[in-house]
Amino acid sequence: MGVSLAELKNYIAGMQGLYDVVRVVEPGSCHVVKTDGNASGSEAEMCYTVWGKCERCGNCTSYQATIRNRAQEKIEIREGVECHVLSIPVPVEEDGKKTNAYCIELVNYGRKVSDIHESGVYAVADNNEDALYVSIVGNKKVSDEIISLAMLDSSIGIICMDGEGSCIYSNRQAFKLLHIANELGKLQDFLNIWISKDHNSGKSNIWSQFYSHEGSEYLYELHLMTAVDDKTKQIIGSCLAILDITDEALNSGGVKFRETHDSLTGIFNQDGFFKSVRAILSANPEEEYIIMCSNIKKFKLLNQLFGMEKGDAVLRSIARSLEKWCHKDDVYGRTHSDEFVLFMRKADYNEEIFRSAVHETASTLDNSIYRLQFQIGIYEIKNIHLPIYEMLDRARMAVESIVDNNELSIAYYSEDMLSNTLHENEIINNFSKALNNQEFHIFLQPQVDKEGKVIGGEALARWIHPQKGIIPPGMFIGVLENANLIYKLDRYVWELAAKQLSLWQGTDKEKFSISVNISPKDLQFLDIGIVFSELVEKYNIDPSKLNLEITETAVAANIGRCIEIMKELREKGFLIEMDDFGSGYSSLNLLKDIELDVLKIDMKFLSSTGDKKKADIILEHIITMAQRLNMIVIAEGVETREQMKMLTDMGCDLFQGYYFSKPVDVEAFEALQGQIFK
Repeated sequence: MGVSLAELKNYIAGMQGLYDVVRVVEPGSCHVVKTDGNASGSEAEMCYTVWGKCERCGNCTSYQATIRNRAQEKIEIREGVECHVLSIPVPVEEDGKKTNAYCIELVNYGRKVSDIHESGVYAVADNNEDALYVSIVGNKKVSDEIISLAMLDSSIGIICMDGEGSCIYSNRQAFKLLHIANELGKLQDFLNIWISKDHNSGKSNIWSQFYSHEGSEYLYELHLMTAVDDKTKQIIGSCLAILDITDEALNSGGVKFRETHDSLTGIFNQDGFFKSVRAILSANPEEEYIIMCSNIKKFKLLNQLFGMEKGDAVLRSIARSLEKWCHKDDVYGRTHSDEFVLFMRKADYNEEIFRSAVHETASTLDNSIYRLQFQIGIYEIKNIHLPIYEMLDRARMAVESIVDNNELSIAYYSEDMLSNTLHENEIINNFSKALNNQEFHIFLQPQVDKEGKVIGGEALARWIHPQKGIIPPGMFIGVLENANLIYKLDRYVWELAAKQLSLWQGTDKEKFSISVNISPKDLQFLDIGIVFSELVEKYNIDPSKLNLEITETAVAANIGRCIEIMKELREKGFLIEMDDFGSGYSSLNLLKDIELDVLKIDMKFLSSTGDKKKADIILEHIITMAQRLNMIVIAEGVETREQMKMLTDMGCDLFQGYYFSKPVDVEAFEALQGQIFK
């Protein structure tokens, strides 16, 4: 049964400890219920005169709450301050009949905003003295009677918590929905488990959540409203409204909510996102839209460092941010893993607001070991008849083009990206066949001493296609790295190098060494200690002639394992070379921790700075330091006679670069006869 307006008046004041504004409205006639001694429901000012609308608002939360019999929420602006409005329908008894014609509006003041004409947000007029208005100023005590008797018979479950998050009130419907006896202690224990920490973080929000009981599954919609002390900024209480929307979760085709929504975050899954986007495009073919796709850089590392529970909490936090920041007509979802997608009108996209939202989300994980880095790809929809997955693929292409490491990096799709993707697919699709057909060959770039005597060469892969000829390495190396296929090519090159050393044995070429590259992916996918040992045994070669080049970045990715592997290989007679020394920030530490035989310095080290004098001093000291550590120094990328002379004066041991020779095939390398005259 319902309660009278007189009872509603007597108990509504108990809400004042939780909210800035509490009032009773009759949305059907757009009036606020007067409380100045008349409990019969006489009307005061028109509702819109309080909230600043000149006519019935089509999305009035209280109007929608009464006709749907479910809580509604929106944000309005009052004097430049956000007002979070929660409208809860209440069963009121008039003339012996129960009616849902009234709503309690609970209002909290939020952040200040600079633009009161912000899309989707309405201005709020000055306070109306005739409205039922209660301020928390001067009343910080949370009363046990914070919910009126009108709530007791509501179909919405209402639970109130104090500033510490402890349950201090629950109506009968909340106990009923959660199948808990009328004990606040048991309800508290259940909520501690059922409500995730990211929801119970002191911020007002709305979300959907599954609830299971004795084999049956229900879908509940939850509204959380919090009250904050203006002066201390401390939470003084909160109210949780629970509504059973299980029946409403079935659409006209009988498809269950779970089939279109992500079970972890409660927002659309891929299927639900695709269907919703297609429906909007079909209904608004003239509108301009964009579709966005996000990636969290190294998200798997987050799970490894902090555990899956933390990773899931981050994903839920992103979903809550989308719910908070997106416009009413936007469509958003989580398609898989850490990929979130967003569809919105092009005119509504505001990069500044978007960056603020991302920064707020990234700030939830403040750790010196790992920080959230978001990569966003945006595709402006040109052809609404394209399949949604193709639109999303274009946004993904934009994500894949991002190379920087900012908190938020945004890239826009272009047709060049599609061409690049088609090229990458062609490379990947033909790679295995090319390996089997022996289309890959080694070219050797000579390494010489200061007299021009050839000491050896660095093996570099070249793809010689039967129809296209030589395919430049820049067109396939990066593609294979991104596709995690580079280790197969490297393994093939190592074999060719070992085979060539075997062919030189017993000839005047057996004095030459060949250096081969080890990439970070090789350490990830191969046991290189076993691979190189097997190659030495298979071709019966001297391991000291097969030099192993490892980059500084590869070592830094797993220092402990690299130290162990490099030590094992040196003990077997291999020479270890550090390639691209100085390219990272841990160079000196690596020299301290790893035993090396050769240090390779790229001449780009000099060209990357405007202070040549300072660079020359550093370079000379690196050469001296390496030699004192019993390492041979090779300068690669030498292109001029002046560079050669400078390096010779500094005491550099060996040289490599186009000044002497470009990479050449084995036959041309052998034709040098071990000497390059300059």
